[in-house]
Amino acid sequence: MNRFRKMTRFSDMKQQLSGIDVDVKMFANLMLLNERDGITQRELGRFLEFAEYFTSRAVDALVDKGFAERRPDPSSRRSILVFLTSKGRKKAKELPKIVGDVNANYLKSLTKQEQKQLIDLLQKIAGITHSS
Repeated sequence: MNRFRKMTRFSDMKQQLSGIDVDVKMFANLMLLNERDGITQRELGRFLEFAEYFTSRAVDALVDKGFAERRPDPSSRRSILVFLTSKGRKKAKELPKIVGDVNANYLKSLTKQEQKQLIDLLQKIAGITHSS
């Protein structure tokens, strides 16, 4: 696959996200906060393996859009907890469909069996297990 086509795929995700007023740098943060609301900014960055400055800027963007808010951690004067607002929770619920649509578009050239195999392998690499 050539470089242009790879850039187009990233661009497709960016375009889909911009359609719901979400920047790419907010995406992973919204997804994680939807699962683990009320964690510290440091935990957020560590879990996503983002540099502290990047996490801080991403949280700033979420706060500026009204998707999240920072609150003092009652158990630590130094820590700040990040919570999704109702607007942020609503926005986070829109993300899985976008991811699914973009992925389906790129997986459509594979058979159902090949799609399952690819997803299983990627989940294995990522350490994601599902109980059957």
